[in-house]
Amino acid sequence: MALKILCAGGSKEEKEAVETAVRAGLGPRPPAESWTVSLVKIGRQWSVTMDGPEKTSPRSTFMAAEGGLREAISDSVARRGGAGAAAGGAAAVSPGGGPAGERRHEYKCRKCGTGFVVVYQAEAGESETSVPAACPQCWQIEQVKVGSGAAATSDYRVDKT
Repeated sequence: MALKILCAGGSKEEKEAVETAVRAGLGPRPPAESWTVSLVKIGRQWSVTMDGPEKTSPRSTFMAAEGGLREAISDSVARRGGAGAAAGGAAAVSPGGGPAGERRHEYKCRKCGTGFVVVYQAEAGESETSVPAACPQCWQIEQVKVGSGAAATSDYRVDKT
């Protein structure tokens, strides 16, 4: 597997730990696959953008807590394997107080104008909280709304529209 890891922010030790977490999160891959994983440290979290081997596969952008990077990357890879295709057709649910399940909120970057969608799982009647999310085009940090549970665990992702 060809893997390029780009890492901004954090100490040398943190960067080494991040590289290990990225490799573990991706797991064993076929030799022909090529991945690029870009990480930017924001406070105690990492903004992660992953480009996989398929030109047709969507770029995956999400936030991960310092200690949850390996799991977040592993989950992102698993979603690409089939779950992401099913989720892509989900209808938008209006924010706040809606039914449990996947929620998708569309935003437009103030800097570059690119549209993106924030995706997360919500509990029925759950309130929303503002969290930082990086634009998948220019990395501009925007404040977006996600369910309080997703905000507490950083379990949300940002995709291009």
